[in-house]
Amino acid sequence: MHETSPDARGSHEPLSIGELATASGLSAKALRLYDESGLLPPRAVDPVTGYRSYGTDQVPRARLIAALRGVGMGLARIAIVCDLPSDAAASEIRSWWRQERADAISRDGAVLQLLTALGSTRKAPVMTSIDPTGSPRIASAAARADIGTTRPAQQDAALERPLPGGRRMLGVADGFGEDALLAQETLGIVSGALVSALAAGDDLSGALDRAWHEAEALAAARPGGELGTTLTVAAIEGERLVLAHIGDTRAYLVRDGRIDVLTQDHTHVLSLVAAGRLTADEAAAHPDRATLNRALAPGAPTAPDLLVRHVMAGDRVVLLSDGVHAVVPAAGLAPVLTAPGSAEEVADALVGLALAAGGPDNIAVAVAELA
Repeated sequence: MHETSPDARGSHEPLSIGELATASGLSAKALRLYDESGLLPPRAVDPVTGYRSYGTDQVPRARLIAALRGVGMGLARIAIVCDLPSDAAASEIRSWWRQERADAISRDGAVLQLLTALGSTRKAPVMTSIDPTGSPRIASAAARADIGTTRPAQQDAALERPLPGGRRMLGVADGFGEDALLAQETLGIVSGALVSALAAGDDLSGALDRAWHEAEALAAARPGGELGTTLTVAAIEGERLVLAHIGDTRAYLVRDGRIDVLTQDHTHVLSLVAAGRLTADEAAAHPDRATLNRALAPGAPTAPDLLVRHVMAGDRVVLLSDGVHAVVPAAGLAPVLTAPGSAEEVADALVGLALAAGGPDNIAVAVAELA
């Protein structure tokens, strides 16, 4: 690989790969990737140990790479930008972004054509009609919230509630900013609106859509500032699970020992991972990895993901705030998510896992067992 003499470093102080990672916000794995691609080679590599040594003068280039990867630019284009003077680099970035926006417009038109071909541009997908009182049934349901060990206030909320017609609602919300009650009030508004709409004869998708509009109105009525909430709502109707989701609270479906994450976190960084523009290793150390780009917040995009899934007897539906899933790794969650037990036992165990991991954030959990 790359090897240079110490003289090539000039007067700049040497940095280990870990020190450069700390200074730049890039992970060591990402720095190795950029070395292999020729984008950011070290000043020297020990031929025996493979130890990489960088220079302090490489920190600005590393930070620029991190920023460009953070907006989704490919490695080949980044190599061009990094080797240009500032004015030319700015022109290159503007040109790239113009094409990105044009591509998005083209995709938007293609998606609308696809929705038109499928017969709907507004409605959520509809499954075959289902008897809401038929199999499976809700064997148990539970909701738990805990303040954790370090936060001064509880801004997470969890709720489970019976709905008309034998249906059941689960919900978790994770508030942020100065309004400590927004998450709890949002779940209350949504559950009440669902009950009213279903009692009035709305179908489940229509009732959930109406309830979501009330949640949007609640968030919009809050005073300006950095405040808002995530929200994940699951409504179970016979063999049908309908989800409305925004933010980084999550919904899981557990079946026969398999765990499926049904929702996608609405962060810019994870959207880039899903699109193949950023690797998981790059995302794990990105400084904006937890920054939401969709939430119930004044001035933010508030339209939810609407998902419909089939459920059956023996399934478990689990909703978690990031006070659990961001604190306990997937390998740690799996034994509890798949273990036999009631919804109450599973919910308590999940809260216990988050607290045992330090409980650095508020915690919210909702669980339903189907039989």
